[in-house]
Formats: sequence, C-alpha cells, structure tokens
Amino acid sequence: MSQTMSQSLKNRKITVDILATLFGLGAWIGINGIYSQLPQLVFTAPEQWNLASHIVIVVQFANLGPILYTLYTKYSPWTRDHYIIYFLLASATIGTYYLSFNYKNISTIFNSQHSTSLMTIVFICAFVGCTSSVLFIPYMRNFREIYIVSCLVGEGLSGLLPNTIALLQGAGGDPWCNNSTKLNDTELKYEVLRTQPRFTTDTFLIINSILLLMSLMSFIGLNKLKIAKGERAKSQDTTDTRPTDTTPPLSYITNSKWNLSKKSYISLMFMTGIVCFLGHSTLPSIQTYACLPYGNVAYHLSVTLASMAVPLSMGMGFIQKESKSPKILAILTGLLVIVSIIIIYVATKSPNPPFQHTTFGTIFIVTLWFIVNGLIGYIKMNITTTFRSHPGKGLYHVGVATQVGSVIGAISTLTAMSRPGLFNEYSPCDMFIKH
Repeated sequence: MSQTMSQSLKNRKITVDILATLFGLGAWIGINGIYSQLPQLVFTAPEQWNLASHIVIVVQFANLGPILYTLYTKYSPWTRDHYIIYFLLASATIGTYYLSFNYKNISTIFNSQHSTSLMTIVFICAFVGCTSSVLFIPYMRNFREIYIVSCLVGEGLSGLLPNTIALLQGAGGDPWCNNSTKLNDTELKYEVLRTQPRFTTDTFLIINSILLLMSLMSFIGLNKLKIAKGERAKSQDTTDTRPTDTTPPLSYITNSKWNLSKKSYISLMFMTGIVCFLGHSTLPSIQTYACLPYGNVAYHLSVTLASMAVPLSMGMGFIQKESKSPKILAILTGLLVIVSIIIIYVATKSPNPPFQHTTFGTIFIVTLWFIVNGLIGYIKMNITTTFRSHPGKGLYHVGVATQVGSVIGAISTLTAMSRPGLFNEYSPCDMFIKH
C-alpha cells in the first residue's frame, strides 16, 4: 500500500493538491454546514421536524443552476468558467456570513410562518453545490488528471470540516420533560427543556463563511499562481477553456485507453442516480424522524460522525491503483439500498422505533448512517474517477445523473411525507400527556 501511495504522490505538486482540495471544499460546504446545524435549528425554526425536508426541496429548486449553465455554454459565444466560479463562491461566502446574523428571521407566507432568511441562503449555497456537479469537477480537467481526486477529497471535506466543528460545538444533551404546572392550573402542563451547546449557531456560521472564503482564495490561486499554471493539462496563461463543451479540445483527451462498454456506461449512470436519489434527497429528508426519537445526542452524532465517512471513503482514491469494476460497484449500490431501506423503516416507526431509550439504539442508528454515508462517498468517488479519462462528456453526464437522481428523490420523498401518519414526531412529554 505504501508503494502505491508513493507512486501516486510522484510527480505532483503538493501546493496544487492543497489548492485543488480547498477549491473542492467550496462545492458543498455552505449547504453541509447548514445541515450540520439541523440538530440546533430544528427546535427553533417554525418548520420544526419538517425543516430537513423543506431544505431538501429548496436544494432541488437550486438544480436551476446546472440548467442555466448548460444553456449559457451552449448559446453564449463568450464563456469563461472561472468567472462563473468566482461569482458562485463569492455569493456563498457573503450569504453564509449574512445568515449568521439573520437565520432567525421569520416571515408569514400563506398564513404560515417560514424561515425565509435561512431558506434564501440555503438556495444560494445549494445553487453553488448543484452547479458544481457540472462545473467544478469538469473544470479540473484543465489540470493533470491526478488533481481530480484532490478536488473530490475537498468535496468530501465539505462535510467533514463543518461536522467536526459541530462535534466541538456539542449537541447540548438530550431534551427532557419538565412539569410546568402552576397552582391555579386545572390540568397538568409539561414543557420540553434542552441544555445549550458550547457555542451558538451564529458563531458556527461565521466559521463556515471563513472556510468558504478560503475556497475562493484557493481557486484564485489555481488560476493565478505560477506553480498551478505549470500543472495544467495544456500550457496556457488564461483560463479560456470550456470543460463541459460537447466537443472538448484535444488537450482534454488523456493518454488512458477508454474501454468501458456502452452497457457499463449506462449502468454507472444509473448507479449514480440511485446514490443521489438516496444520499441527496430521500435520506436527508427523513433523518429527523430516523434519529431524534433516539435522542438529540444520537441525532447530532448521526449528522456529524456519519458525514466523516464521506471524505474517508473518497480518500481511498489516493491509494487505489484503479477504480472498481462496474460489477463491484453494482454490489455496493445494492448494499447501499438495503441499509437505506432499514433507515427508512426506522423513520416510519417514529416516535417509537426499535431499541429506543437504549445505548444499543444510539449505536445502532449512528452506525447505520455512518455505513450509508461511507458507501455513498465510495461509490461516487469510483464512478467519477472511472470517467475522468473519458475523452468526451463523461464527467458532464455524471453531473446530470446526479441532479436527475436528486430531483426524483425529492419529489418521491415529498409525496411520501405528505401522507398523514407515515412519519410522526417524538416528544419526551408524550408519555405524560397520554397518561
């Protein structure tokens, strides 16, 4: 293994690796940072337990980004991808910093209260993430192939870093039920109390905006620094290429032989859709129902620790000699579906899921989320690296499959969650109120 790693690190510039990693970090860190705060936000936002599903729907509206980008590159006679990326990363940076002071803003829409500031910035950050699927990774084809994995690891870190900070922040402990009945009350009254985390959501969002600023600065470095220009696939002084063009320049055609059959090509796209159907839409929407009945600590650990599995699995790209075969990836995708079905089953059993109020229950649900996130990251990494040597639109098609799977998942989950009684909230006071 050490020999493989030594070979993979040979003839590469570590500085460019770092820049590419930090650039990839900016793809999803904005929206991942907000997701990592759900254990705190779900109790204060007017959407409460449905906050996660609302965010997923807003994220799907952000799929407008890839559509607009595709139309722009097709009909615009002048395209400079790096200017678009500058704008996207700057918007996410400013938006996240603004959110740190305004995430509690609420507006009344159609006689119901909504977290308008939060949802607005969610849309901006998700717009960056969705567009990155067809822009960021394909843009890295301007550079030598070895740096694509660095960018992918950075994308994985966009979940690890904010969730590590969330771990330091702490969950604040499990909620408990307090008897708030007063002397003159004619019936018993109860309220749910919670301890506070080590630092506030405001502070967390400011830290997240700093990480986004680092990503923006790193992308500027990729385009301006001499050491980065020397690692381009074609020596050039300006970034005037169009990585997602339907007829990419010869400099993008690698020396690797492309021998993947059409059947395998289609099956990998289908697997990408399944992975994103589950990982980008279905599972995040129901996470509150699958985890909160086990306690706020279990929910917090499921959100934070499980996200660490993504960069760990994507980091395997540094030591693997080659991508896994479509058959192996199909087996892993099947395993992902099985674990996801278990999680969905647990969510439908809320507010009384299996092993509730036990240490085993907490370990059980956190482990399930860790496994499912690890499989998602590993499968995505292998599919992306498989297509990195494709001389045409392989990476672009991966991005399209990503968005299609995500949209179908969001629509399906929204339909299921609108069914009364399928997903139910849990409160520690329920047992007292019912009796």
